[in-house]
Amino acid sequence: MIPRSFAPVLIVAVCVFTELGLTAFAIDNPQEATRARGALDAVLNDEVETLLRTDAGLAESRVRVQTQAGVVTLGGTVADEQSLQRAQDLVSSVQCIREIRNDMVVDEIPK
Repeated sequence: MIPRSFAPVLIVAVCVFTELGLTAFAIDNPQEATRARGALDAVLNDEVETLLRTDAGLAESRVRVQTQAGVVTLGGTVADEQSLQRAQDLVSSVQCIREIRNDMVVDEIPK
């Protein structure tokens, strides 16, 4: 597992090198460009899942994360509107995400 303090540095490095290389490389080899984008999506997906899973305010939430072509889609349920906004804010702090689609729903969980 990558140390948590190193993860942001790794994400930025992957974003920079992937985006620079994809533009020129995609013309010559579209299959490899797709594979490289898939690797970046996996890194983004892991970072988002880690942020949401380790946040105390989202402990009662059941959030699913899918990433494709830099677009992160959040699904599942959260306890209240604050949790919904908190998840959105956390995800928006991750670099290299092109778009966030929030399909989560509020499900009042009895305490």
